[in-house]
Amino acid sequence: MTATGYAWAGQAIEPGRIEDALRQAWREEAARAQGTLAARTNVLNLIVHTPSEAEGAQVAAAVERLGIRHPSRSIIVVAEPEAGEASIAAWVATHVHALPGSDRRLFFEQVTLSATGEAAHHLPPVIDPILISELPDFLWWLHEPTFRSPGFSRMVDLVNRLIIDSATFTAPAKAMNELAEMVVIPYGVALSDFAWDRLRPWRELVAQFFDPPEYAPCLGTVERVDITYEPGGDDRASGLSAGLLALGWLCSRLGWLVGGSAVREERGAYHWSLSGGGRTVEVSLRPDHFPDRIVGPRRIALTTVAPHACTFHAFRESDAHIATQIDGINESRLDRVLRASEPAEDGLLLRALNQFGRDQMYDGAVVFAAQLARGIED
Repeated sequence: MTATGYAWAGQAIEPGRIEDALRQAWREEAARAQGTLAARTNVLNLIVHTPSEAEGAQVAAAVERLGIRHPSRSIIVVAEPEAGEASIAAWVATHVHALPGSDRRLFFEQVTLSATGEAAHHLPPVIDPILISELPDFLWWLHEPTFRSPGFSRMVDLVNRLIIDSATFTAPAKAMNELAEMVVIPYGVALSDFAWDRLRPWRELVAQFFDPPEYAPCLGTVERVDITYEPGGDDRASGLSAGLLALGWLCSRLGWLVGGSAVREERGAYHWSLSGGGRTVEVSLRPDHFPDRIVGPRRIALTTVAPHACTFHAFRESDAHIATQIDGINESRLDRVLRASEPAEDGLLLRALNQFGRDQMYDGAVVFAAQLARGIED
């Protein structure tokens, strides 16, 4: 099969000849090296599932850029189940990266599979033989997975870690329940979520509010939490999932219990009455659109009661900074400013590929986020 859109994918081959083609490419590269050391280096298998040729090309470029840090056998799957009759086509490409300050070069491989029609639901038998044994296996699923489909389940069964971005989901509230079911399965696949990773500076700043001894007692007297988020739209990612994960993180860390479903106040805005430590904690989540449209929270505010009455604010001050402010009974002061630009997808992927095993904090947050999502209309 040849297709103009797949010029980036390398040499077109029969799907059954993928391993033979990769071995031949390695022999040709070794012959061209002429004394220069070329190491065929793979530290992991990375499967990428994407619904379009254009995104496949972008992913291929991103994976190649990361090759010096994570040389891998990458398998880019362009799956189009609605695109007519069943067919599978394959391409192979090889990449060589020179190591700075050395005559050594890293040599690694990319396999591209295009699956249309019913074949897009039956990819694991094609992918499994291509995976290099005894290496960790990662699956990066662009956009929202079809959680309940047999094809998705079989793909997940191939790997150790599933990488997603819940900010891109069309139904993030509903998806939280699916993610929560996955994280509670013993010995199941580990999850990396770009939306959770984007929360990293927010979580650090909120936690640091209570590090000073004078503010530590406030942690047990929180009575209200207000979070605003970028609503996205027009095919842009939404901060709703990040807002739910932030609330889920607070619940899991502070022992708050979710008793009932979310109460809708207006489109995209919700309220909960949680219980914790014998008191009620009022929680709200609402959209707040800004021109920069940076995905995720815009503001997180925690209000405490006497004898430690304060309001702690973390808010996006600019497209490159998050600031914090503490309002007490007798003072209001800007506490700190943290550089926190919207992270590039390459950086998010790199951090996900550096993770092994479960992220227990994320698992706890997503379980509570699923409880909070009850009653939310996506």
